[in-house]
Amino acid sequence: MSRARGLLGRRLRARAGLAQGFPPPELNMQPIRSLLMPALLATATLTAGAAPLRVAPSTRPIEWTIYYGSQKLLVYSFDPTKFKPYVKELYTLKGYNILRDAPPEHLHHHGLMYGIRVNGINFWEETPGNGVEKPIRTPPPEVGLSPGGLPQARIRELIYWLAPQDAFLPDTSREALLIERRTLTLTVNEAQDEVALEWKSRFQVGTKTNEVTLTGANYHGLGMRFLEKLDPVARHLNSGGAPDLTGTRQDVSQHRWGAVFFDTPDQPATVVLFGRPSNRRGDAQYFTMERPFAYISATQGLDKKPLVYHTGDQFELNYLVTLYPKIEPTAFIERRAEQWRATKP
Repeated sequence: MSRARGLLGRRLRARAGLAQGFPPPELNMQPIRSLLMPALLATATLTAGAAPLRVAPSTRPIEWTIYYGSQKLLVYSFDPTKFKPYVKELYTLKGYNILRDAPPEHLHHHGLMYGIRVNGINFWEETPGNGVEKPIRTPPPEVGLSPGGLPQARIRELIYWLAPQDAFLPDTSREALLIERRTLTLTVNEAQDEVALEWKSRFQVGTKTNEVTLTGANYHGLGMRFLEKLDPVARHLNSGGAPDLTGTRQDVSQHRWGAVFFDTPDQPATVVLFGRPSNRRGDAQYFTMERPFAYISATQGLDKKPLVYHTGDQFELNYLVTLYPKIEPTAFIERRAEQWRATKP
């Protein structure tokens, strides 16, 4: 009976994914015992013996909230009336969030977000006349186990990058400058006190144009804004050492990884941002600053040299964010970088 139920569950999940225009879950996501997949009400648990991952129910899904047992781990926001989808909250295994959303002096700073310029249209800032990363389909997250048996959840999303005049047309399928298929994979490793979030975006040139030129400021890319209380204690480090961020100085340099440490008595944390060397232009250019607020972003140096793609072209960006409830030594981060770089994109 349990085998029949498992087969039925897999068929239902595959059918739900196809109905949303997505392929069935990847084979390396081991089947889970229970997954409820109504279109607007999603709850998931792992097999017995593992701490449960679950997706909070929602009657009007504009956010997916993923829990580890009773503890919140991640909030992903995809409100179609906003300028872009993004990771709104990310928690350590000790239960504290590090991300800040829409601070009053920079309302367009959203936790962990991706934005650049496309054909001169600004998809980073959020004022009238700027571009919109419009979520088209964001089905309920798939919850299961990683190939190594770790609790894992995966969010898939189809996004159209649209000029402002096209963003709220009834049919935007022909208006996209870029078509993005975003996959966020959240993995919990209790043995390492690690919450890991892999960000993978596969792009293709849309039908609005036959050529796109990607540009941006030196901080445009995958960026993170932190809670206000963490700004004064933030300390940056990268694979080349500690950047000089004296006063209001900023640093942009290429590295295998960039990290930010928050050494507080009650809630210490380390967050690390890794880039895939297979990304166009190799290791990321990391923009970092500590004053007037702490910020880090992984970029492709689009302020120095644009990237140009044509009809039929496809390209991919792949990053990993890891979060720990303590101050991790450099040697540990280096080992984690090598471990991730050794895996297949």
